[in-house]
Amino acid sequence: MADSTNGSSSQKPFRVIGTRPIRHDGIEKVTGRAKYGADYSFPGMLYGKVLRSPHAHARIIAIRTEKAAALPGVKAIITGADIPDIPGTTAMMGELVVNTHYLSLNVMARGKVLYDGHAVAAVAATSPHIAEEALRLIEVDYEVLPPVMTADAAMKPDAPILLPEIRQKFIAGRTDPGSPEGPDRPTNVAAHIQFQRGDLEAGFGAADYVVERYFRTATVHQGYIEPHNAVALYSSDGHATIYCSTQGTFNVRTLTATVLKMNEGDIKVVPAEIGGGFGGKTTIYLEPLAVLLAQKSGRPVKMTMSRAEVLRASGPTSGTWIKGKMGATRDGKITAAQFWMAYEAGAFPGSPFAPGAMCCTGPYTTFPTCLSTRTTW
Repeated sequence: MADSTNGSSSQKPFRVIGTRPIRHDGIEKVTGRAKYGADYSFPGMLYGKVLRSPHAHARIIAIRTEKAAALPGVKAIITGADIPDIPGTTAMMGELVVNTHYLSLNVMARGKVLYDGHAVAAVAATSPHIAEEALRLIEVDYEVLPPVMTADAAMKPDAPILLPEIRQKFIAGRTDPGSPEGPDRPTNVAAHIQFQRGDLEAGFGAADYVVERYFRTATVHQGYIEPHNAVALYSSDGHATIYCSTQGTFNVRTLTATVLKMNEGDIKVVPAEIGGGFGGKTTIYLEPLAVLLAQKSGRPVKMTMSRAEVLRASGPTSGTWIKGKMGATRDGKITAAQFWMAYEAGAFPGSPFAPGAMCCTGPYTTFPTCLSTRTTW
């Protein structure tokens, strides 16, 4: 960092850059004393496991837990019937906004399963092996339905509808002109936004070159080393304590309280050391289930996802389908750009399609643009 006074220059060193600052968590991590989410244990603790759907789309006809409940060592079993129905309010989830009704349905399926790995039931037992055996004794009757695997398949007129309560959206007083559905029919298009600026046709008319391209990006998981985990304690006065690996301590408290219809003041969240997140640990998966199992059993409950469960049942980044058209002059000046983007949101609405639309032409000098983006699942 240079400082010029009366024509002279003197070099002033940075206070932090170029130095070796102390990492205050370094000693604990290199010596193994740091406690991650799954490192917590308590007297009398039980082990929780989740039964997950083998189908991508199916209606739940019946769940029978009697055989699992009779297995020695099993102390609690929960299904979707144990989770309260909540309205579709909004809450912050990291940098995004989440619909709490759909968040609750993702924590535990009710009525239908919407992806391979969707939680259907959970058990707490005196050992992980007994809990796994109990899962095999739970009987679930499914009516298998056709799945929808990609954004373009989801938008076809004859595509199976996953959430019939979602209706065609109105944009600026009109329906999306690119959608085959009308305003009174269910759709797999969860949301649609459009950004427009300038005279697009004039911009392309002024271009010496016009290039059109199509792009597809795959769904990609963050691949953090530490799987999702939660240890829950529930006391007789109605207070719960959760130890977990999270990027958002207060997010966990707010979302868990919302899903379980508890007061936020009755939940204490203790964030453990985190073994990677990259945005994948800003929401909840196991925390409400661990609290319910602890409440039902009267004992602490630890739940940890396997690597397979992480990949099947926690949120990756969206796959996309993008059409782009740009015009430029011979000297390299962009005169116009038009993009259409569809984001796959998975089983429920919530893909980051709006930031994609906002950033698509953000780095460039102002020119006529038209951006149209959708989120599907």
